Amino acid sequence: MSAMNLQPIPTSQFINPAETKTYKRLLSLTILAALVIFFYGLGDIALMSFNEARRALPEREMFETGNWLLPHLNGELYITKPPLLYWFVVSIAHIFGSVNEWVVRLPSALAASATAYMVYQFTLKRFGAWSALFALQILIANTSFAMFARRAEIEMLLTALCIGALFSAIRYLQDGAGRGWIYLSYFFLALAMLTKGPLVLLLITLPMLFIAFYQRDARILQFIKDPVGWAIFLLVGLSWYAAVTWRLGPDIWAIIAKKDIVGKISGDSGKPLFSYLFWILVDFLPSSLLVLLSIKHFKINLLQKQRLIKIKPHERLLIIAVIVPLAIFSLFSNKHAKYLLPIYPIIAIYLGVQLAALFNQFDVNQSGLIVRRLILLLAILLPAGYAVYYAVLETKMFEYRVAVFPQLRDWSVTQKKSTLYGYEDLDERVMYYSVGPINMLSVEQFKQMLDTKSPFTILVDDAHLALVNQQSGCVLKEFKPYLKKHKKLTALRFNVDCIHSNK
Repeated sequence: MSAMNLQPIPTSQFINPAETKTYKRLLSLTILAALVIFFYGLGDIALMSFNEARRALPEREMFETGNWLLPHLNGELYITKPPLLYWFVVSIAHIFGSVNEWVVRLPSALAASATAYMVYQFTLKRFGAWSALFALQILIANTSFAMFARRAEIEMLLTALCIGALFSAIRYLQDGAGRGWIYLSYFFLALAMLTKGPLVLLLITLPMLFIAFYQRDARILQFIKDPVGWAIFLLVGLSWYAAVTWRLGPDIWAIIAKKDIVGKISGDSGKPLFSYLFWILVDFLPSSLLVLLSIKHFKINLLQKQRLIKIKPHERLLIIAVIVPLAIFSLFSNKHAKYLLPIYPIIAIYLGVQLAALFNQFDVNQSGLIVRRLILLLAILLPAGYAVYYAVLETKMFEYRVAVFPQLRDWSVTQKKSTLYGYEDLDERVMYYSVGPINMLSVEQFKQMLDTKSPFTILVDDAHLALVNQQSGCVLKEFKPYLKKHKKLTALRFNVDCIHSNK
């Protein structure tokens, strides 16, 4: 990142007086675009991924059973992830009376709004109005950020909490604010722990430790070693873990750690080391191209120590808060673009500052004014395009992938007197849209069910249909297209007379 170009812009350069009205109009349009992207039609389409169903299923079961301590997925204990998101969703569900697509996605939309607001205010105070506006536009028009703002997943809530923790820390370290900001930072970090688990320490705490040891600043060291802050983190962040341990015993965490942490670190995903850099570049297009422009234009050399010394504490912390998680997560075998979503707001700030620097290079004369207006036009068109996509196009483009699920829900109501089974592995959305749990059968369990000679109904996807059909099941219903245009989900009835069954 650019050490030179993260310097705060003087107040006199915030907005040219002649462009004040333009700025306010663009800010209003940007906020409107953000609201459309985050909230418009939030529940108009069925769950878009199995990960959404992995969150929605425990939330619905928690709402129905009242068991807020131990989440379950399709009737099975599911404590791989902490339950803070579930608690938010169930709280909202109690207000509106049910768990549905809109309810399970609302916390993500609210978290995205909070993140966008924090980014704008933080950038406005430290880098100027144009930087703040551009950072906001770049963030809400980021591919992954916009998508996860509308998904029932944990990443957006985690992002908001991590940014809250980081900005609260900077408020104390840079602005000389009171110790309450230390406690607020640790509180946000504790909530992030209840959202994602111990890996959040790699996103905030580790960069802070890196800065503390590198800089040897008394205020940073005081922040890192604050006993009250750590007490808040331990009491809040470990509260659920302590309660689960009390209920189930400590051995439960060895299983979770092996599956959810060790597997991600040492598993085999086959993705190259620099995958995250590529994903970040693509997610931030076209604004990510500013990095190349800024390096050429300002002749940045990050290896020059004299320039790094000039970086102020909060600027260094922003840089390290991107570099450290990026480096560590790149070493993990299991890589997914969403894992680094919490650093995206920081990257948006950097790009916003770069775009503002480019914008301010042009004088407010006839030729310079044309270029400035062109930059402003392009900057607002990007979030506007995302707003149009989510308001008009997404549902139409992807309806074929999810149209089967409302059909499945309606059909399963007619089968509620019978226990439904699933063969091997099914998309979790099948379980969510089925009325009642689906008992999953392995190959051996399926054979045992056949031997009982008792009638049963099983749902099978195309990958296993040919093998299961060798047992001469009766086709009750075909749901298509299922996830893809040429795939289907088939309901088969076994141990019955097919002619009688189809009447």
